[in-house]
Order: sequence, then C-alpha cells, then structure tokens
Amino acid sequence: MRFVFYVLLAVLVLLIVSGGYTFWAACVRRKELPWLVEEELQKTSYGKYCKYIRHSVAYLNDHNAQEVSITSSDGLKLSGTWLETENPKGTIILAHGYRSCKLVEFSMVLEFYRDYGLNILLPDQRAHGKSEGGLITFGVKECKDMKRWIRWVNKNEGNRPVILSGLSMGASTMLFLADEKLPANVKGIIADCGFTSPWEIVSCVFRRVTHLPATPSLWVAELFARIFGGFSLRQKNTKEVLKNSRLPVLMVHGMDDGFVPCEMTQQGYDTCTGEKEIFLVEGADHGLSFLKDTERYKERVRAFLDRNLEESE
Repeated sequence: MRFVFYVLLAVLVLLIVSGGYTFWAACVRRKELPWLVEEELQKTSYGKYCKYIRHSVAYLNDHNAQEVSITSSDGLKLSGTWLETENPKGTIILAHGYRSCKLVEFSMVLEFYRDYGLNILLPDQRAHGKSEGGLITFGVKECKDMKRWIRWVNKNEGNRPVILSGLSMGASTMLFLADEKLPANVKGIIADCGFTSPWEIVSCVFRRVTHLPATPSLWVAELFARIFGGFSLRQKNTKEVLKNSRLPVLMVHGMDDGFVPCEMTQQGYDTCTGEKEIFLVEGADHGLSFLKDTERYKERVRAFLDRNLEESE
C-alpha cells in the first residue's frame, strides 16, 4: 500500500510540475527579442526579416506615426502606434501574434493598407512590446482589449468604417469578436493563420515538442490559468464563435504552416454561418502567406475591402 501511495504521489507531483511548466512556458511574459537591434536580431530565426523591419520603422517615422495608449478593463496600460492617411476610407486595426512584434509581422503590409486609403492602428498586445501585463491569454482577454481599441478609434475618427485584422494569435483575437455586438461601423475581419482555441494550440505544440499526450498536463495548466490568470484555455473557440458570426470574414492560411495547422482555419471556416471566404496559400509557412503569394494576397484583400467598405458608403 505504501508503494502505491508513493507512486500516486509521484505521479501527482509530476503532473503539477508538468502542468505548471506548461502554463509558464505558454503564458508568462518573458524577455523579448531585440527587434530593433539588427546585430542581435541577425543571430535569430528572424534575421532574414531585418530589411522588412528596418523598412517598417523608417516608414512609420517618415509618415509621422504617433504613439497612443488606452487602459484595459483590468487596468493595464496598453500601447499602440497610430498611422494616418489623407482622406481615409476607414481604419484597419492590425493585431500581431504570440510573442511577436507588430514591426515584424506587418512591415510588409503598411504601405499596401495606407495606399488603399486606410488609417492604421498597430496595438502592442498585452504582455508584449510597450504594453503592460505579465500573462498572455491567447486572445481571451486580448479580444476585450481590441474592443477598447475600437472605442478609441471611434472616439478619434468618428464613425468611419473599421476593419479588424490579425496574424496568428492576433487573428484568433479578432475572430473571437465575430459573434459579439460591436459598433455598426466595424465592417469585417481578415484573419491570417489563426488557431481555433488556446486549448487546442497549446495541446498541439505540447504534443509536437514532447511527443506525449497533452491532456493530463493541460488540465493542470488550465487550473493555473484560472487561478493565476483569471481565464480559461477553453473559454474561446473559433469553431463555436463563427457559428453565430455577425461580420464578414476573410480567412487566410499557409498550407505549409509548421506552427498553427492549416486545418484550424479550415475548421473555423467550415462552421462559420455568416459571410465568409477562405484563401489557402500553397507553400507558405506560418505567417508568410503575403510574402509567398503577394499579388494574389493583395487581390483577395482588396476585393474584400472594396466589397465591405462600399456597403458602408
């Protein structure tokens, strides 16, 4: 009996340690990459994107981008960058992804959206960049932050149309708003390589890294998330949200995505009951669809914007 007791105790301790580590690795803020120090960035996997980052910084500086901020519902100061254009047709809010940076992920599209005639808001997601916060919640609390950014845009820009767009976790953040009652001037969502839910993407990465079943550790990580983060890994799921979508959505995903399976976007698209379209890019890895098939990407996005912004005129 004593042996059985010690075995059960060891299993329990192992689960707690494994689940706690999973929560820490997935959710706790850590030191970020030196996105603006080229010599340091060149040493990382992001080194090949240095020219895009340099270009985006120069573009923002050349066009008088402003640093702006809001306060989240739980009291965090959230920072963002605001870039205006002349005679705007509306505003696009671009949400970056998990442990990433807006200057990396959107450096390639700033000119495209601004030339189209859109003001651009680039928030730093909570626990990223200049924004406060110690925990990443995979879009659960971040989508509430986006509602506050929408309110900020409307306060400063009146009721011009607003398009929501995001990459990776930013895409899921925006899709989690699809079934909510948003201001009438929010006209659509462009979601590039988003995941279905925090639970499913953490589980996917856990299995990929450890080659072990994820569920036991994830239930402990879920407990840590509820106790220390005030959120649930199972709280939001695009497959459920999109069943009651109130907004047109354009879903994009690279078919060779090695981080977020392309099937996650397909599953969300399949359950969506609202106006929807999907653009799957052959040969594109995670977040690289724009670079892999630039002209078709622009064509699909431009058509989506034309259709949904014209309806607001």
